[in-house]
Amino acid sequence: MVCSLALAEQSNGVDAKTGTTFFETALLVLVLQELPNDTLMKTTFFKHRGRFDFSPQRFEIGNPIIQNRALEDNLFLLKLYQLKEAEYPAFYEFHLAYFLHSHPGEEETFLTNVREIVFNRIKHFKRLDPFGGKYASGLEHTRMLEVFLNYLRSIDRWHNQLPIESVLSEKDKLIGQLKEKIAQQETLITAYAKYDAGEKIVISKGNLPAFIDLILQLQELTLPNSHKLVRSQAQSPWYKMIAKYFLHGENEIPIDTARNYFAAGKGEKSAKFIEIADKDKQFKINAVGRK
Repeated sequence: MVCSLALAEQSNGVDAKTGTTFFETALLVLVLQELPNDTLMKTTFFKHRGRFDFSPQRFEIGNPIIQNRALEDNLFLLKLYQLKEAEYPAFYEFHLAYFLHSHPGEEETFLTNVREIVFNRIKHFKRLDPFGGKYASGLEHTRMLEVFLNYLRSIDRWHNQLPIESVLSEKDKLIGQLKEKIAQQETLITAYAKYDAGEKIVISKGNLPAFIDLILQLQELTLPNSHKLVRSQAQSPWYKMIAKYFLHGENEIPIDTARNYFAAGKGEKSAKFIEIADKDKQFKINAVGRK
């Protein structure tokens, strides 16, 4: 049969036209006979090293003796594991150039294929038994693959949809981050709630200016040692306190209304500044026992 024909055409063990040894020819025929038809027709995406080529280009994949292109996905990843992160772009471009030589204009197809190979292998490693012997190496390979996958995303000009598992994984990660933020916000809300009053203090209707005049007087009071009784860097604590904890009659006090009674600084009155009329200066705070 085929092997017999190959044998008959050998001369001194070497094919005169190809330089192929009898052993190589027989082995190749046997391998081809064993491979299914769909394997022979499978698209080759990656550049394989030549048979008995012991000095290949460093990015070529495969074994110089036993070659099975049906396993090129595995061979591609095995080569990737041997590289440094800085070499990933050159590694990818090397095999892309090989693929485009026989499939011009199909860069998107190549990227999609490589991305699916990487994603499926990450999924495989994440399913390993944490107590199994391959778990540690699987973690290291997963780290490498995730870095390479990020590189693939960075060059994806088509913004293709990732497999549904990847989308769900990203969503789960985002949900986890949002839950963490919500927990932090709930902690803050609980802390702030300790200082919230059950009700607001009511200022007699029509006497908001009189009350604010008292607040302004408080800011000017001094102690016997000449220090201020109360002080703040800005006026915002005062008008925010009034807006948050007081009512004017039955009405809320808008924060802008409260702000307009307080000048940002001496001589820094805004156009909306409200001057307290003399008729609203109904009270005067005096120090006890001091002239």
